[in-house]
Amino acid sequence: MRKMTGLIGAAVTLAVLSGCTAYDRAESYVTKPVVQDVKKGMTRAQVRDLAGPPATEITMVHARGTCQTYVLKERDGKTQTYFVSYNDTGRVMNYGFQSCKEYDTDPQTNQ
Repeated sequence: MRKMTGLIGAAVTLAVLSGCTAYDRAESYVTKPVVQDVKKGMTRAQVRDLAGPPATEITMVHARGTCQTYVLKERDGKTQTYFVSYNDTGRVMNYGFQSCKEYDTDPQTNQ
């Protein structure tokens, strides 16, 4: 009976510890400044002050203005990106969880 209790205790301990590791891997991107604090209408300088320099910046082809891509995290060979697009006056027009290249697609093309 003591062996069974010991095995159950060990299994519970391992389950609890693996749960902590899984939680660490599932870190919320919502707490990143570029995700949490950037709002439509902000200036390019305000975004840079909050989020720092972007990984890339492009002039969009299929949409108006420019776009900056931020790398939130790289894990297991996958990169989580977040874009911030600006209109011609340098104000935030849109943002979201993809790269600028993915955002600036031709709406006439079936993907």
